Amino acid sequence: MAELRMVALDLSLAATGLAATHDHHGQPGLLARTVHTARTARGATDMDHARVDAVLRDVAAATKCRPHLVVVEWLPSYDGKGATSLRLAELHGVIKHWLHHQRIAYVDVHPPEVKIWATGNGNANKGQVLEAVTATYGRLVHVDGHDQADAVSLLSMGMAAYGQPLAGVSRPQQRRALENVRWPTLATEAGPVVPTVPGGAR
Repeated sequence: MAELRMVALDLSLAATGLAATHDHHGQPGLLARTVHTARTARGATDMDHARVDAVLRDVAAATKCRPHLVVVEWLPSYDGKGATSLRLAELHGVIKHWLHHQRIAYVDVHPPEVKIWATGNGNANKGQVLEAVTATYGRLVHVDGHDQADAVSLLSMGMAAYGQPLAGVSRPQQRRALENVRWPTLATEAGPVVPTVPGGAR
């Protein structure tokens, strides 16, 4: 089986978490980082183009390794915060359209599945996710903060879905979390790679 290259994104206008299996030169090695951006838009209802540009530049750098898949955490639910939800949706749209234009496959993973994968609990808080991810993957990659924890969780989900887990898949809940994602068939240099979990490539 081909060695997969993946990038994972926990998109945010303030602090995007990013994890990857390879650096921008294509050299293998797990990494995680945070893209910090400061508000530049004049009003809460204005699209913050400078922030979007900053995130896009970092995503473009991370995907120079030509990943076979980018795993993206789907939009969280907001109550009574229409502007926040809209701004984040705009960022998702820009990043995903750019990936599409670059012919880089991506897949969405809903936040509860990320939490279940990391902790076994779909209602886990950020601290619990960070603690679980650090305990499981901390020997493989330095995890600095909640955003990176989500990104590492996403990355490990993606790798496990195609039979190349970063760590063992031991809990039944983890298997169910994988099965709830529509993992695509990947185009690799060695030929197509299909997900190894039921329900994928639908």
